[in-house]
Amino acid sequence: MKTSVQRVSTGENWPPEEGEVVTFKSSTGQKSGVLKEVRWGLVWRDFILEDGRVIPEHRVVGCPESPTWRSADEVSQEEREACEVRDVRGAAIRDEMHHAEDEEGHQERMARDQ
Repeated sequence: MKTSVQRVSTGENWPPEEGEVVTFKSSTGQKSGVLKEVRWGLVWRDFILEDGRVIPEHRVVGCPESPTWRSADEVSQEEREACEVRDVRGAAIRDEMHHAEDEEGHQERMARDQ
């Protein structure tokens, strides 16, 4: 990771480099994270953050107006299968996180009610 915090700039410097702090739009507002890797998804680039979150390129603040998207015929069967495996793993991780949050909330309510 870079020692100084670097902000994403657009244009010729797109996509951002590993170690840069990227800001992205989420359903709960803007959030930030440190970029670990940029890789192609099935259609657009995915920004993988150091904490494991995967952000589609078009949700990253500063993304060019017309992000580069792939044609479906450019995606190999191996890439499709690898993406499916990542999606299943990601869903399992999200389920575990939600379960842990639910359990934690339940325990807090039980302690409060006693």
